Amino acid sequence: MWAKLAGFILRYRLLLIVLLVGFTSVMLYQAGGVKLYYGLPRMLPDDDPTLLAYDIFRERFKEESTVFVIGIEEDLFNDPDLFNKWYELGRSVSSIEGLDTVLSVGSAFNIKKDTIAKRFVIEPLVKNKVRSQKDLDSLKAEFESLPFYKNLIYNSENNYSLMAISMRNERFNSTGRSAFFGSILAKVKTFEEENQLKVIYSGMPYIRETMTEMIKQELRLFVALTLLVTIIILLLFFRSIKPVLISMTVVGLGVIWSLGMISSLGYEITILTSLIPPLIIVIGIPNCIYLINKFHSELKTHGNKAKALTRVVTKIGKATFMTNATTGVGFLTFTFTESVILVEFGIVAFLSIMSLFTLSILVITISFSYMAPPKDSFTDHLEKNWITSLISWLKRVVTGHRTKVYWVFGLGVLVAFIGLLQIKTTGNIVDDLPKDHPIVDDLHWFETNFGGVVPFEIQVDAGKPKQIMNPNLLKKMEEVSAVFAGDPSFSRSISIVDALKFVKQAFYNGNPERYDLITSRERTFFKDYVENANADEGLLHSYLDSTEQFARISLQIADIGTHEMDSILAIVTPKVDVILNPKRAKQDSLLRVIDTTNNPEVRDSIARYILKRNSAAKRRFIRSVQDSTSEEKFDLAAAPIASNLEYLGKTKEALNNTYTEFVFTGPSITFLKGTNYLIRNLFVSLSIAIVIVALLMAAVFNSFRMIVVSVITNLIPLLFTGAIMGYFGVAIKPSTLLVFSIAFGISVDDTIHFLAKYRQELRLYNDDIGLAVRGALNETGVSMVYTSIILFFGFSVFDSSQFGGTQALGLLVSLTMLVAMFANLILLPSFLMTFEKWMITKTFQEPLFELLNEEDDIELDELDFRKPSENIEE
Repeated sequence: MWAKLAGFILRYRLLLIVLLVGFTSVMLYQAGGVKLYYGLPRMLPDDDPTLLAYDIFRERFKEESTVFVIGIEEDLFNDPDLFNKWYELGRSVSSIEGLDTVLSVGSAFNIKKDTIAKRFVIEPLVKNKVRSQKDLDSLKAEFESLPFYKNLIYNSENNYSLMAISMRNERFNSTGRSAFFGSILAKVKTFEEENQLKVIYSGMPYIRETMTEMIKQELRLFVALTLLVTIIILLLFFRSIKPVLISMTVVGLGVIWSLGMISSLGYEITILTSLIPPLIIVIGIPNCIYLINKFHSELKTHGNKAKALTRVVTKIGKATFMTNATTGVGFLTFTFTESVILVEFGIVAFLSIMSLFTLSILVITISFSYMAPPKDSFTDHLEKNWITSLISWLKRVVTGHRTKVYWVFGLGVLVAFIGLLQIKTTGNIVDDLPKDHPIVDDLHWFETNFGGVVPFEIQVDAGKPKQIMNPNLLKKMEEVSAVFAGDPSFSRSISIVDALKFVKQAFYNGNPERYDLITSRERTFFKDYVENANADEGLLHSYLDSTEQFARISLQIADIGTHEMDSILAIVTPKVDVILNPKRAKQDSLLRVIDTTNNPEVRDSIARYILKRNSAAKRRFIRSVQDSTSEEKFDLAAAPIASNLEYLGKTKEALNNTYTEFVFTGPSITFLKGTNYLIRNLFVSLSIAIVIVALLMAAVFNSFRMIVVSVITNLIPLLFTGAIMGYFGVAIKPSTLLVFSIAFGISVDDTIHFLAKYRQELRLYNDDIGLAVRGALNETGVSMVYTSIILFFGFSVFDSSQFGGTQALGLLVSLTMLVAMFANLILLPSFLMTFEKWMITKTFQEPLFELLNEEDDIELDELDFRKPSENIEE
């Protein structure tokens, strides 16, 4: 098959060139339309309950905007000129199409009572520019008399102010986002420059926009740096421009194809898919090195270019196919996570890597077929002093110092396990940015002075429509807000409770002492005003849904780690539940007694007690029993409530229906759940990758023992990577966990090349393992060293990233590649020689899938790939 493929490529090389040019043109056109993803990373699968709950929440409360915040450290109430400019900035920004609202001291509103229409009227607090400090003092007094705004847009302790700019999601998440957001920033920058003061920027849209622009810049930077590094190294290795140009053509086409695939599949550039083009360059170069080295090696042996190209395809082509397949499958296993961002990355990476194989075989074979045979000086890289000395040293080590090898690697594994125990997991929205990055500094400023900018929502379900305004439930919601008021990680909460307090204050003509919930006795006086306020959809609609069954308590939380968030949720969840459902704990404890007691009379007695203490549950239970039994009257005192499993189930259901349900949601929660989901599933994905790669190697080598040795050899570099993370405090998070899958998929390539050549050498030397190992080191050692050096410096390019996760990816994979090189060149050969009798099996010598053609005397005439009028030696 592979000999026929070689013949086909050489015979129809002109046609294949036309097809390559045509397909590349299509992919180049598609790549021109590739788009950047502007939303938050989609880490959770589409059917995840947390994500579904947030989607329902946004639909229920018509959450159609996202908030950009700016802050200043100046006292606006002490400088009329600055106050007026802040006021004008708010008006100017609000005129931009696509904005919802702008809230600041300059655009704050007050509520006035219209006694004739029995309704409330919203009036701006600042109607015009202030003319003097006296006017400003009067305005400050009025503003401070409105507790609704306390620590919301003005921090009275240090006199700092913020401006919250709400942008419509459909406008912000569009392709014109950069221009739209740029127009807002331009106005703010002008205000900053004209007043010569520092403006602090934050909010989810600002963070997302800034990071998107960083991704765009780094994509170009990584591609350029990777190309530059590989060109320099290839020139040092080959000492010839031709192999370098051919290699660059292969990876250049690979980059175009990968970007074209992203666009063709309807995907967008994310923080992960932006890594694919430079990854293609780094992964594609080893293909070229193995193939070009084999071509040069064959030419030095017999000088026949056609035979050399044929053997490149038939021998190294097979091994290259398998190495690319194992690497690609390693990425493809990300699809098992069902996370949108990882699934897209895995699919594109797999298709791109497999296309690299096609490009490598076609471009290298066709290019060298048209070129004159290289001069001897261009193949001298195969016999450089340093590389021959290194190979000789490797052979001496595996031949005479295997005990020391095992001791060194054994101690290394022990140290690695200790390091693994120190690894921590975490995840923050700006976790990958440097600690001194302006985004991080500004975010911390808002966290310190206003409690954070990441939305955190509490949805409260009253159980029935029109019940959310129940005074008892409103009082409980006020207590829930108080739970978070003492936590510095949270901003001040806003809910229907605050809106109603504001309304009550307005009813009493702005008296701040009346900023409180409406009492039962006052409900009659307020009834018309509250209903009209709700009908106007100007006061209350933001805090409760249209059915008045659901209400929201909105907060902002600091960008804390996943551990801290888990701890906070673990603390506040029972506190909120106790407030909203004070009877639940006692009722649940009594139900547990029922479940563990065998005495039917005791069980029934406890069940009756629970229902008597909860009249709502009692009514629900009786109604449910009557509906199912058609009884007109149910005797609760005589019925076997807990002894009858059906009745017991109805009792529990009736109790559950009386509870006030609540859910924590918002971007902060979805990010937390998404991070935990990814970390958990990426480990599963890595395990699946190891199993699949082992199965692929089983198809190649048909030997369970060889697979065990190979997997052990390639797990050691992963242990080393984990140890580095543990010792140097690199936390496991979605961006760094990719290191393991990438490193394993690439490091196993050298194992396949080495074992394939080793099996061929076994046949050549009549099963003499020592000679076979040394022969395999001679043949593949040079290419393995070259590719490892390329990979080391290629991945080191990622160290230039501003994202901590990308930096860690570059550094850790680079180091892992070096460890993998020594593991495959020292440990693996040592295993083969130490366990020689155990390793050589009939199945290994007779594989299911032949990687290397053992026939070394392929003749040109036997291939019959030339057209009568075509001379391949041209």
